[in-house]
Amino acid sequence: MSFDLAAILNQVLNTLPYPISKDNLVQLAQQYGANDQIVSMLERLPDKTFNSPQEIQGALGNFGNLGGMFNR
Repeated sequence: MSFDLAAILNQVLNTLPYPISKDNLVQLAQQYGANDQIVSMLERLPDKTFNSPQEIQGALGNFGNLGGMFNR
């Protein structure tokens, strides 16, 4: 079975309460069982408040090969 990581991430990001701080985002990810790789990626986000899923996607896109994940 194949998973579309970008689609799953988009669904998750669209359910978050905005605005959301990086710290709250990391905390929610840990609370809902995100794996260490995802938590680590979120911890590398800029220390700011995000106002939309697109802002988070844009920041995640700065992490090398993740950039192509949202450009479909």
